[in-house]
Amino acid sequence: MNAPGSRFEFGPDLAGRTSRLMFYVLLAIILMSLDFRERWVDQARASAGLVTEPLMLLIEWPYQTGARLGEGLRAHRQLLAEARALRLDLARVSADLLVLEELQRENAELRELVDAGQRVDIGSVAAEIRRVDLNPFSHRVLINRGRRDGLVSGQPVVDTRGLVGQLDEVFLHSARVILLTDPDHALPVRIERTGLRTIAYGSGLNAQLRLTDLPMNVDLEPGDIVLTSGLGGVFPAGLPVARVGSVERPVGEAFARAELRPLGRPDRSRYLLVLDRVSGPEDAQELTEELQEALREELLEEQPSTDEDPADSAPTEPDELDEEFDEPAAAAPAPDPSGQQS
Repeated sequence: MNAPGSRFEFGPDLAGRTSRLMFYVLLAIILMSLDFRERWVDQARASAGLVTEPLMLLIEWPYQTGARLGEGLRAHRQLLAEARALRLDLARVSADLLVLEELQRENAELRELVDAGQRVDIGSVAAEIRRVDLNPFSHRVLINRGRRDGLVSGQPVVDTRGLVGQLDEVFLHSARVILLTDPDHALPVRIERTGLRTIAYGSGLNAQLRLTDLPMNVDLEPGDIVLTSGLGGVFPAGLPVARVGSVERPVGEAFARAELRPLGRPDRSRYLLVLDRVSGPEDAQELTEELQEALREELLEEQPSTDEDPADSAPTEPDELDEEFDEPAAAAPAPDPSGQQS
């Protein structure tokens, strides 16, 4: 028996506990042996995993869904910011492209003006159109060149296609150009094909000139090119002015008239070329009025009568004139072969 106050007491309870311990140890050894041979624990673990996996996925689903939504929102905001930045870049690039295209057009126009100045072989000054007169009855533009650039009133002005007008008023830093289409403008011209000289008047329309006081039998056809005649020393001879659009011969009137389409288009040009005058300062308006009066008198004298056949009143070609001058010599009597004169 145990002494009184001893820590360990031997009795029926101790034997029971010892037997249970031995049983559990033996059971553990048996299970370990079976698991080592049959892998039952792994199979049981796999079966338990099949049962618990859906529960784990269901528990994790709210967190994963929230994480995906947050990531999607962040990506959406990032994409919106990138799209906004790309739109701004596109707007800047488009603006730069427009400026580049405008610079290319200006460069091409300036190159054409330089080529035109070289073809004319006359001193010239390039100018930019600053303002257009809004008065529908006054066709004038203001350029950014003036007296400080050596410009004087009356100088001809051209663009890349042809003559557009001449300087009307010259200021220190600018000048006003009167266009060919202005109703107050008149220009001595000649027809390139026939050499006929006449005067072209402004019609008040943006793309039309007028030829008046033409003889009814004038040799003029649509499509003929009209050039400057060079009379008066204001405009160099041979500058392209216009193309004949139509010719009218009204019945019962004394003169024919024609409509011209100007080759120069100041309404489509931004830069113009101011040419030097050919000779000293002359009053171009007075000369134009004198030429106009002289042409009127000459045409009235050459106007055929109504009784003559229009075919007989056709202009005589230079070869025909030479033959007419040679006819008197051919009509002289030929000498007698015998040497005696009749």
